[in-house]
Amino acid sequence: MLGKAIIRLNDATDHGGKVITAIDGYVYQRVPIAAKGDLVTCPKCKGVFPIVEGSGDLKHQGKPIALEGMQTACGAKLIASQETFLA
Repeated sequence: MLGKAIIRLNDATDHGGKVITAIDGYVYQRVPIAAKGDLVTCPKCKGVFPIVEGSGDLKHQGKPIALEGMQTACGAKLIASQETFLA
């Protein structure tokens, strides 16, 4: 089974928002990687919401890394901007 792409700062959501926080110092291709608890904007739901899912296998300092298709608190799904770092 193929893995899912990791989510990074400024990646999109299917509600038209984007990831606005990420792990400081943990980067891929010079862009910080996002984890469970990081925040996204949501124009559809009119607010800022946390990412509520994360990888069970890939973590950084105990924080589960966010992956493509995982959800935020408002129900938006995350969309990765890269396809080479899979978990």
